[in-house]
Amino acid sequence: MATMLDEPTQTASAVRMDIADGLAVIRLNDPSRPVNVISAGLLAEMTAILERLEDGEAGVRAAVIISEKKGTWIAGADIEEFKHFITPADAEAASRAGQEMLNRLERLDIPVVAAIDGAALGGGLETALACSYRIATDSPKTKLGLPEVQLGIIPGAGGTQRLPRLIGLRAALDLMLTGKQLDGRRAMKTGIVDEVVPAPVLLSVASRVALELADRTRQAKAGRATGSPERLENLLPMRRLIFSKARQGVMDKTKGLYPAPLRLLRVVERGIDKPIEQGFALEAQAFGELAVTPEARSLVHVFFTSTAAKNDPGLQSQAKPKHVDQIAVVGAGFMGAGIAAASAESGIRVRLKDVKLEAAAKGLKTARQSLKKRAERKRMKKYEVTKLLDRVQPTTEYTGFAASDLIVEAVFEDLELKHRVIREIEAATRGGIVLGSNTSTIPIARLAEAASRPDHVIGLHFFSPVEKMPLVEIITHAGTADWVTATAHAYAKKIGKTPIVVNDAPGFYVNRILSPYMAETALLLQEGVRMEELDEAMTEWGFPVGPVTLYDEVGLDVAQKAGKIMAAAFATRMTPSDLIDRMVAGGRLGRKNAKGFYRYDGDGKKGGPDESAYAVFGTPPKKTMPAEEIQERLGLAMVNEAVRTLEEGVLRSARDGDVGAVFGIGFPPFRGGPFWFVDTTGAAEVLRRLRALEQRFGGRFAPARMLEEMAADGRRFFPEGA
Repeated sequence: MATMLDEPTQTASAVRMDIADGLAVIRLNDPSRPVNVISAGLLAEMTAILERLEDGEAGVRAAVIISEKKGTWIAGADIEEFKHFITPADAEAASRAGQEMLNRLERLDIPVVAAIDGAALGGGLETALACSYRIATDSPKTKLGLPEVQLGIIPGAGGTQRLPRLIGLRAALDLMLTGKQLDGRRAMKTGIVDEVVPAPVLLSVASRVALELADRTRQAKAGRATGSPERLENLLPMRRLIFSKARQGVMDKTKGLYPAPLRLLRVVERGIDKPIEQGFALEAQAFGELAVTPEARSLVHVFFTSTAAKNDPGLQSQAKPKHVDQIAVVGAGFMGAGIAAASAESGIRVRLKDVKLEAAAKGLKTARQSLKKRAERKRMKKYEVTKLLDRVQPTTEYTGFAASDLIVEAVFEDLELKHRVIREIEAATRGGIVLGSNTSTIPIARLAEAASRPDHVIGLHFFSPVEKMPLVEIITHAGTADWVTATAHAYAKKIGKTPIVVNDAPGFYVNRILSPYMAETALLLQEGVRMEELDEAMTEWGFPVGPVTLYDEVGLDVAQKAGKIMAAAFATRMTPSDLIDRMVAGGRLGRKNAKGFYRYDGDGKKGGPDESAYAVFGTPPKKTMPAEEIQERLGLAMVNEAVRTLEEGVLRSARDGDVGAVFGIGFPPFRGGPFWFVDTTGAAEVLRRLRALEQRFGGRFAPARMLEEMAADGRRFFPEGA
């Protein structure tokens, strides 16, 4: 993946070449960035070095490309430069510039070894593919992949053509369509790299191999990615089957809402049998057209906002976080076990407490099962797995809690119970320990009332299932100390989550904007719209699951309790129908008891709609509603509420609002989040639609005041081109 070849922006060299005994070592170390990226400046510097090598610089017989940045080889393209793409031609020119540089690298008369330690993603892997030989380290930070589809584009520096020619269609399509990242050993097994070595010997091994290749005493196993090795999949019927299955898989997963995966398939299919130069031309054209689509711009927006949220706890002071090496979790249920597992995987020691030994043991089992699955995916050695599992220790006492840096309370959602647990934790610990509550509904200020150190109390709202959901909502009350906020933010980031910091309020942010969406779903069911129509309409709009399915997944009893809390706080627009009350009274709790809106088999697998549910909540399906009307009522209810949270100061920024919606409840990423949606749709147009709904359905659709002001002033939440 390439970027525009403008004037270099670096003030100091990002690439240097050392030559000794016929070997050139090309060292990457961009002084202006924490990681190496394919930027305009790096392209220009690499091109200058390639020109020297093409001219036979000082008798060089071989070369090695290595990074001096720990944990990163080349992390990909400089996404900042995407903002300069105004037309498809701009992006296509950037792609062609990257292709040309790597073609020159590949055409050198000398062998070039890619010595990879750390991330080689996107343009980084494309650079490695243009080398003669690839060596990766066994470091857990070494990752190889082409994740461009996650930004709404495709590889643009030759990856769509080189990778299939190197490892075959099926393996290449799997990597490019999923954005999957491989460690060194899996990359070697796939055929992307030739060998794997420990990091301390990487340069010495790569140097020796480069000279052996020059002397022809060694031949690359993987080699340059320009050939077309004989494989069964090269037979036309097999190839058609591969593309057909891949296309069906894409449609099943994306419902055609994301153009990049389908365009990638077309580029690979049309280019695989042609001379590779023609494949590059197809790739560059597709890259150019995709890079300026609304979907790509939205996905790039999500990338930037999530990255910013990870790096910015939003503090006014310079408070420093405490280093978190050990935590304790009180409550070994499903959520507590998930928090323990996510922490242990990140190298943190965990005390997992419950009141009964059986409950603590069950939580330990759940945490270890999760950790074992992750260890299997990473192909960890037996001793590494043992070390990982041993990080979680069960207990029924508060012993050892004083050694913790942070304690997460994850007990049942009951104020009195949480108050008691907070008092017990404080009695067993000292000052200087963060006390986080995994609550989804109870105001943090109310929880802090039970604490003798209320400034240590903060909300840490994880989402279920913890191992899959990337968001952590950090909730501060008026008295939360800045160092506590900083520590909670750093901890969330350490365990691989994307944190947003919000102010204390009913429902906080994520559940707050979800509530009117779910309440409107219940009203639509009561109007007689079929449950599957509601789900299909919203998955077609881009949500991962429909709202009726979400009711079953969350648990109707949980939804009932949350609905009442939100209705009490926002009676004018969140008063739900009594439909959920009737379902709960009828013993229907959703997936948890295999009885909800949908049918479930003995293994909990979801079936079709349970027609008997209509009798329980008393409204038989009696009308069909256009998907667009369903999407308008549910989608705009959520968007409008999001704007209200910013208006009221619950959110600190529109940025955090988009991150929370996309990563917390699956707001369609290709729509960028509720605030990006307002900007791209136009505040005036969103206001017009809400007023039309208000006229039909009443005050629950009354537009947020901030939205009215923005429509009047023509303002946006994000600068044009951001």
